[in-house]
Amino acid sequence: MYYFIVNKTSGNGKGANVWSKVQKLLKAKGVEYQVLFTDGTENDRKLVESKIGLECTAVVVIGGDGTIHGVANALAYKNVPLGIIPAGSGNDFARSLQIPKDHEGALNRILTGKVKTMDLGKVGQEYFITIAGIGFDGKVAKVTNESKMKKLLNKMSLGSLSYIYSLIKVLITYQPTTLTIKIDERIHRFSEVWMISVANLPFYGGGIKICPDAIADDGLLDICILHGVNRWELLMVFPRAFSGSHITHKNVTMLKGKDIFITPEKDLVIQCDGEIVAHNPIALTVEKEALHIL
Repeated sequence: MYYFIVNKTSGNGKGANVWSKVQKLLKAKGVEYQVLFTDGTENDRKLVESKIGLECTAVVVIGGDGTIHGVANALAYKNVPLGIIPAGSGNDFARSLQIPKDHEGALNRILTGKVKTMDLGKVGQEYFITIAGIGFDGKVAKVTNESKMKKLLNKMSLGSLSYIYSLIKVLITYQPTTLTIKIDERIHRFSEVWMISVANLPFYGGGIKICPDAIADDGLLDICILHGVNRWELLMVFPRAFSGSHITHKNVTMLKGKDIFITPEKDLVIQCDGEIVAHNPIALTVEKEALHIL
C-alpha cells in the first residue's frame, strides 16, 4: 500500500493539480493506494506516524520542501521509504536528488526505483533534508514565509523571486554578528557574520546552490559562512550563489563536519528546509543513513 501525503495548497495550488493527474495514473496502473490531505503543518508528521507499519510500502509526498520536511521527520530511522513528486514553489530537495519535475516521471521512479538511504541534518530534535540557514538567510526565510508577495509570485510561477524580494527587504536593516563555531572539536571565530548555511544537500531558496559539494550520503554536513562584507558587497556576492561560484570569494569560508555548535553574540533566526525552528544553543549534527528514499 502506497500512502500519498498531498498538500493541495503547495506551489499555490500546484499540489492539487498534480494530485489529480497522479490519481488517474495510479488507477490506470492498478496501484493500491490511500491518500491523505494536509495543510503543510505539524499534521504531516501525525498523518505519517499513524500509517507507519500498516502494510505501508512507501510514503509519497506531493508538495514542496516544507511538506517533505515534516514527513521526513516522521520517517527518520523508520524502515519505510519516502517518495517525492515535486509540487512546491522551490523544490530544492527534488532538484538536489535529480528527481524528475514532471509528475509521471517522478511517479515511475517511485514505482520502479530502488530504495536507498541518505543522511539527515538535525538541529536539536528537528531533522532537515536540505539546508539549515542561520542568521541572515534564516531571517529571509521567515520574512518570505510571512510575505503576501510570495503568494503573488507563485501565481506567476516565479516562486524563487519571492526569496530575492525578501532578501532585499531584510538587507536594509539586518546587522551581522560575531560568533564562534565549534566543528568536531575545532574552534573557529568569525566577526561580521551575515549567514551560516549548514547543508545536507546543495540547494535552497528555489535554486540557490549555497553548498555545491554537499552530498547526502557522505556522513558530513557542508558549512558556508559569509562574513566581513558590507551590505553592498553582500549584494554583489549573493547572486553568485545561484551558480555556486560564491565559494571562491575571499569573504566566504567553506567547512565540513559532523557536529557543529554555534555561539553567537546575539539571537539568530534558524530555518530548516524553509521552516522556522527555535533552538538555543545552536547545535547541529549529521544523522547518517537516517532516511530511506526511493
